[in-house]
Amino acid sequence: MAAVRELKEKGGYEKAYELINQIKDLCPPGIEWGFELARVAGISYIAEGGRIVVLSVSRGEFGPFMDSRMRVISVDNIPVNALSGVVSDPEGFLDSFVNHLHQWLKSSSPNNPLRSEVLEFVKALSAKR
Repeated sequence: MAAVRELKEKGGYEKAYELINQIKDLCPPGIEWGFELARVAGISYIAEGGRIVVLSVSRGEFGPFMDSRMRVISVDNIPVNALSGVVSDPEGFLDSFVNHLHQWLKSSSPNNPLRSEVLEFVKALSAKR
């Protein structure tokens, strides 16, 4: 994938944002199958169904209950510090993403409209390695 090669050669957060933009549409919809891009201080950034979801989890004010909030943001609104893992190890990030997609392919419906696109992506990356 060109974005990974450029990120590896040139570095920089701009390339990390480009990579996230390219892969977010391949992420299956739903938090359970979305791909966690990063986790920073109780906040998860998840790509799912072509969008970026921020999931915040914290302990409730009264008692042992957990409080969660979810909101949708644009790729450009992902904080730079959340992308440090992508910038430092783009190949590892992509490997993790492909493994996640493999797991989804095992359990997804054969009629899922995203399936053929994901399968093509996974095969293309596997052929290049």
